[in-house]
Amino acid sequence: MRHAGPQPDVLREEVLKRARAAKTLPTLSGIMKEVFKIITDADPSLGRLYEVVKYDQAISAKIVSIANSVYYNRGTSVTSLERAMITVGLREIERIVVCMVFLQGMMAPWKLGRDDVAVMWRHSLTVAHAARTLAEKTTAEDPEEVFTISILHDMGKVIFYILGDRYRRIVKEASLDTNDICDLERAEFGIDHQEVGHHMSIAWGFPKKLSEAILTHHSPHDGKVSVVDIVRDADAFVCGRDNSLPDRERTVLQHEKESIAAETERIIRLVGV
Repeated sequence: MRHAGPQPDVLREEVLKRARAAKTLPTLSGIMKEVFKIITDADPSLGRLYEVVKYDQAISAKIVSIANSVYYNRGTSVTSLERAMITVGLREIERIVVCMVFLQGMMAPWKLGRDDVAVMWRHSLTVAHAARTLAEKTTAEDPEEVFTISILHDMGKVIFYILGDRYRRIVKEASLDTNDICDLERAEFGIDHQEVGHHMSIAWGFPKKLSEAILTHHSPHDGKVSVVDIVRDADAFVCGRDNSLPDRERTVLQHEKESIAAETERIIRLVGV
C-alpha cells in the first residue's frame, strides 16, 4: 500500500534537488577521485596513496588503528601512518580507504540513523566482495577497481534514506517479496536510486564506467561492459536474484558464498560503521 502524501512527480523533484546539492561534498569530490585514479592506474603505489590520505585525520587514525589490530600486529606498536600503510599492504589499504571514504564522506554529512547506515554499509560491502571475487575468478578486470565501483553502486539510496520512514517501508517491502526495489522507488518517488546515484556521480566527475554501473546495476547481464556486468551480477546475487545470472557467474558466487560473507564480516570488524 502506497503512503498518502505528495505525488511521485513532486517527490522526484525533491529527491533530485537533494542529489544535486550533494555535489559539494569535499571528501568525495577530492579524496575519492584521487584514490580512484591511483587504483585504476597501471602502476598504483603505496607512496601515492599515502600522499592522498595523510591530510585526512580520520582515515589516517583508522589505518594506524588497523595496523595495530590482531590481524596485522606482530608485537611492535605502529605509530606512524606511513609505517601503518606498509604493515597493512597496498591492496588492503586501497580497500580500507575506499570503505572509510564511503562511510565518512557519504554517510556522515546526512546524519543518517545508525541502523540505516548499517543496512547500506553491509549490502555495499558484500556486493563489493562478491564483485571482487568474480573479477578474480572470471575476468581480466582489476579486482580492486571493481571493488571500488561496487562500494559506490548504491550511493543514490543515501538521498532516499533522508526521507525517513517513507523509504524504510519500501526497503522492508522489497525484502519481503519479489518486487525489485527500483520498481517500488519509482512508484513512490517517481525516480529510483540508480538514477539518483547517477546524477551524483556526474556532479562529482566520476569515470564513465563507474557512472554506468551506478545507473544500470539492476539491469540484466548483457555482455557489453565487463565491469558493469560484474557489478550487476554481484548485486543480483546478494539480493537473491541469482536465477538471472549466467551459469558461470552463478556457479562461482555460490561456491564462494561463505568466503564472501567471511571477508565482509572481517572488514566490518576492522572498519566498523
